[in-house]
Amino acid sequence: MLKKIFGAALLLIFNTQPVLAMVNAHYDNVLGTSMDISIAGVPQLQAEKAIGSTLNEITRLEGILSTWQKESQISLLNKLGSKQNLPSELIEIVELCEKWHAASHKKFSCKMGKLKELWLAAERTDSVPDRIAVRYKARDIQRSTINIDAVKNSVILDEKIALDPAGLAKGFIIDLAYAHLHSLLPDATGLKLDIGGDAYYWGKPNNNAKWHVAIADPTNLNDAQSAAPYYVNLSNMAIASSSHHNRFRQIQRRKFSHILDPQDGWPMDYAPSATVIAKDAVTADAIATALSTQSISQGIDWVNQLENVEALIVSPQGLKVASAGWHTFVGSETEAIDELSANSLQIEYQIPNLQVAKYEKPYVAIWISDRQNRSVYNLLLLGESNRWAKENSRWWRRVGRKNPDLLDGIARPTRRPGEYKVIWSGLNNNGEFDRKAKYYLNIEAAREGGGHNYKRIEFEFSPHTESASLPKKLVIPAKGELGIVSITYKTTNNNRL
Repeated sequence: MLKKIFGAALLLIFNTQPVLAMVNAHYDNVLGTSMDISIAGVPQLQAEKAIGSTLNEITRLEGILSTWQKESQISLLNKLGSKQNLPSELIEIVELCEKWHAASHKKFSCKMGKLKELWLAAERTDSVPDRIAVRYKARDIQRSTINIDAVKNSVILDEKIALDPAGLAKGFIIDLAYAHLHSLLPDATGLKLDIGGDAYYWGKPNNNAKWHVAIADPTNLNDAQSAAPYYVNLSNMAIASSSHHNRFRQIQRRKFSHILDPQDGWPMDYAPSATVIAKDAVTADAIATALSTQSISQGIDWVNQLENVEALIVSPQGLKVASAGWHTFVGSETEAIDELSANSLQIEYQIPNLQVAKYEKPYVAIWISDRQNRSVYNLLLLGESNRWAKENSRWWRRVGRKNPDLLDGIARPTRRPGEYKVIWSGLNNNGEFDRKAKYYLNIEAAREGGGHNYKRIEFEFSPHTESASLPKKLVIPAKGELGIVSITYKTTNNNRL
């Protein structure tokens, strides 16, 4: 049974025209979780009526897309293997599944229903599946095809496939439910529709320019919902998260994540958590799911190539890596932040072409630290294993060994000799603007069987000074494994690596 809680009030100003306060409603047992709706700008009775209609729409969509309901349209399709005259919403969600499977480089998949059944059976029987057999099954599934005929509204599944669109179905339903709600309330000035933490925010709440949204800490295993150290400001945007910390299967006293790697069908051992902001909820939902099935560095590189998408990815140990534009949604919009975001350091570094008998590409680390040698932002790490990273002894001693997930988070393959560029625009490792004034730029290069060189440059970086200790452009001569390094201070660049 649905449980609802409503709250609203009328605020009278000078005993004249009443100002409509926010209408807030909470329901339990919606899509297996809870739903929160907030509406600004309309009377309470009108809002309640629209919410009731929206609940009916969500129930209708659940009857089409729920794999838990045996008589849903998707369950019947999985049972029969093919079906005509399907609802348009089911055709659309299958097309979205195929779209994001390709767009994510196969890191997202809706084909894994039979693998999910396998793991549910393993949990019931308390028996860990054979990993090699699961891997073969997963690869067969990913090679299998889905045939969609949008004219006949039909879908034909390969016999190995059972559809499970859980990775984007909630976002899809949120988008349709929001559209339904908004169509019933054209005079509303702000709408929030949140189901289980994934949400769409439109317009603005009363007396605020944007919705102030708290993001729970995914590494808080005891009470992830109570801890909200991160905040973003949203309007006409959706947000979705994917995390495995509070959802797992226990088999033979071992905990297995509910997130499966599409490539081998095995639960992710160290799946990162991801929060994604996008123009619609289904996009945010699909990308957040895909980010949980790959390394942090792969995922953040992918997000930085997508338009109108930003993400914050968090490792199981708490390492946070933000996409290039995440900071535009974070914190208060003060003049100081606007000034700071317009400043940047552009570092051009050269990997020299050394004439040696056996040349190995060097391991390069570039990072920003404070006066206590604490890492503020890791710009670059070339070398993808502990053995390589330790060659950069200063970086490893001061940064790497204290952060076991850093290699997964920022490491990139070593590069050939040539000229390269990175940019720092004042953000710290959490994707937030750092408030310190004095920093150090650290550049280190080492080569297996070769030399080791390190440079440390002090500079100032704040909204109140252009730079007290760093000229507009500083050129550092080449030395050993480090070629020429050019550092340029800019005041109009808002980019970030």
